[in-house]
Amino acid sequence: MKIKSLYRDYIQKSRLFLYPLLDIKRGVSVKPIQTYMGWQDTYCFTDSKLILQYYLRDDQDYKLFEEVKLLNHPMFHAFFELTDGTGAYIFDFSKKEKLFWNVVTGKYSELDKASKKKILRFFKSSPNHHAYIESYLDPVKYFPIYKELLNVDMSSLKTCGELCDKPDLELEVLKLGVKIMNLDNNPLNLPDKTNN
Repeated sequence: MKIKSLYRDYIQKSRLFLYPLLDIKRGVSVKPIQTYMGWQDTYCFTDSKLILQYYLRDDQDYKLFEEVKLLNHPMFHAFFELTDGTGAYIFDFSKKEKLFWNVVTGKYSELDKASKKKILRFFKSSPNHHAYIESYLDPVKYFPIYKELLNVDMSSLKTCGELCDKPDLELEVLKLGVKIMNLDNNPLNLPDKTNN
């Protein structure tokens, strides 16, 4: 497919460039509500954590997906139930810190070859998205097309170097808190302080 127009709406960069690296196939029935690269008061961008927010479900399909693809993933770090009843699954990218930071700073063309390959494979089943993603990962090849679309000269594109906008760091941060467990029934057998 040829690129004929530009995306105008913001798309989470964590969803485009980091989520595909978890090897979760595109088109599965369990999809994240949103993805983030930070969590307010919990993880900053330098912590290299990818946060996936999901609706929590009780059906067998979800339970199997959660066990196989999330909780037993080699990069899985932690899980928290959020105040709105959704779940946050945290994945640790600290072993791929440079890659993570390239996404945070909008240097998508500088991702390593193996990661680029995985990202492109993830979007292969969607020709509309695949062409755009390829242009973001290999911008030089697409400069002539974007030159026309943006109505700019080639030197402007070469100076910038990237064809995808930088992450909106405000939108890439989860802003919900963790649900506090109700300990009224004292399930942990904590000492009862009401009789003191």
